[in-house]
Amino acid sequence: MPPTTSGHSDRDRILESTDLVALIGESVALRPKGREHVGLCPFHQDHKPSFAVVTHKGNAFYNCFACGASGNGIDFMMKYHRMDFLEALRFLAQRAGIELSSRRPTDQAPSDSASSIRRANEAALRFFRRTLADAGAGAAVASALAARGISDAMIERFSLGASPATGNGLGEYVERLIANAPVQGDDRVDPATVRGSFDAAGLIRRGQDAFRNRAMFPIQDEIGRCIAFGARSITQGDDPKYLNSPESAIFHKSKSLYGIHLAKRAIIQSRTAIVTEGYTDVIACHAAGFENVVATLGTALTTDHARVLQRLCETVVILFDGDLAGQRAADRALEVFFSSTVDLKVCTLPDGLDPDELLRQDGGVGRFAAAVDAAPDALTHMVRAFANELAARPGLSARQRTVESMLAKLVSLGFDQLSGLRRTLVMDAIAKESGIPGSELLRTLAAIKRPASPSREETLKGPSSVKPTNLGVAERDLLSILLAWPTVGTGRILDGNGESMPLTEMLAPGAITDDAARAIYSAIFERIESGQSQFTVQEVLADLGDTGHKSLAVGLFSRGQERFADEGSAREGLSEAANALDRMHARAVLASAPRAVTPEELDQRLGQIRAAGTRPSAIARTARSTP
Repeated sequence: MPPTTSGHSDRDRILESTDLVALIGESVALRPKGREHVGLCPFHQDHKPSFAVVTHKGNAFYNCFACGASGNGIDFMMKYHRMDFLEALRFLAQRAGIELSSRRPTDQAPSDSASSIRRANEAALRFFRRTLADAGAGAAVASALAARGISDAMIERFSLGASPATGNGLGEYVERLIANAPVQGDDRVDPATVRGSFDAAGLIRRGQDAFRNRAMFPIQDEIGRCIAFGARSITQGDDPKYLNSPESAIFHKSKSLYGIHLAKRAIIQSRTAIVTEGYTDVIACHAAGFENVVATLGTALTTDHARVLQRLCETVVILFDGDLAGQRAADRALEVFFSSTVDLKVCTLPDGLDPDELLRQDGGVGRFAAAVDAAPDALTHMVRAFANELAARPGLSARQRTVESMLAKLVSLGFDQLSGLRRTLVMDAIAKESGIPGSELLRTLAAIKRPASPSREETLKGPSSVKPTNLGVAERDLLSILLAWPTVGTGRILDGNGESMPLTEMLAPGAITDDAARAIYSAIFERIESGQSQFTVQEVLADLGDTGHKSLAVGLFSRGQERFADEGSAREGLSEAANALDRMHARAVLASAPRAVTPEELDQRLGQIRAAGTRPSAIARTARSTP
């Protein structure tokens, strides 16, 4: 259903009130560059800043020059935070302190939809927090958290809760929600849908509470929405120690980082992220003043985690145990970050302690900070591990296999993509540890072929594309002027015969042959026809539903800005572009019009053309009207 007029009003007010740099800057580390702000694109694996936020001349939009992602603040919330239009509108309205004027009823979403599961999680979070605050029902969990050194302030900061030890408390709470749900006209709550959403979220199974007698750690996304729960047992023998919500439309373990909503500001400011293994480690670090700390959810660091972190910071420090499992996790992290722009460091805390244990000791805060500061680069860490393995295998053949294995690993990680200096330093370190000359190592390395990967052009190439015709190029040329200099669209277009007419009379949307260009011109056409002499790109983007159309509009805006330095030159450019397009349309229509087959028909058509005038567009209109 398209937004209503009041919806458009809400949308426009919200976009005008949203500081786009501040909004996107909460999720992407941006830096000023000329009149724009740039950073790593959050929508693809970006290795150098190709993402720009433009806010000058009344415009406010983002655009990635590599993957084509573009849009306004609402688009960003929808695409990056996976919101629907109304969710994004409400979020930004609340952020800007704007009360929405429209209250449109909507059909109830399916129980397993993202919005339904999110509402179920938020309701469960309120229930678990109330349970922990209850002196009776939450006493055991409160005592367990206190024994771990988790203060009331950290309980509040991380929204910790408790699931009741007995009964079916959450299920009963859900039934009360259903019974007390307000009814507005025909907009009624479907009990089966509500119950289904709690089931889809993994909170209730076969009518019974899924979590009992556990400390509840809400897992939240970057803007603080509860997407899942981690439930820790508080009594010995209650295995497993941790239970997590199942994966759903809004929760994927391999993409989620615990504490990211609280840590991202500190990560951006310090340009460093510290990654630990558990919930309590994150809480202990934040309590000690290390707020740039997050945790994986029982999984190794993944490429999705890397994408989140590399657009926020320049350095990632991983804190994993020194045992075999921790070493494997460190190796996996190196694979993930090896060819990225992020510097990866591997930190092993003193005495084999985890962060929670170390920070609770006297002097633990200082020892923790010193260990993080002294953490070696991941490549150095890898070479040290290689040296230890080499020392443990004194045999000639064993040493050869160890060296070859090390070199093969480097190739698989993308060694050839490192800078020349970086490659030299790594080779020198391996040569020193192995006693093998660097030249010999390089020859062996060259003999190991890396699997071919698609080129950047192949990666970015769409499934299929049609090269625009000259007519299509001319249409986009005109659009670039209108998007960059919207005020020129309200003037009259002068042709070579001294005639003039409004652009909207000269060119209707239906005459545009390119689908994307037609959609963009339609949005502009409606604004000009309604008497709006000034509009911004973000307003046009808001009228476009297709992401490809949005990307094209942003690209055309940039092109128009580059071509014309002022409004006067843009007005002249529009006149030239409109006349060129008019002539092309005329030729195209005449070429496709039915041919006269008799002298009488030919004489009749020529008379019509003479009466209509000599303008190519008039000829085209006459040709179109000929049966």
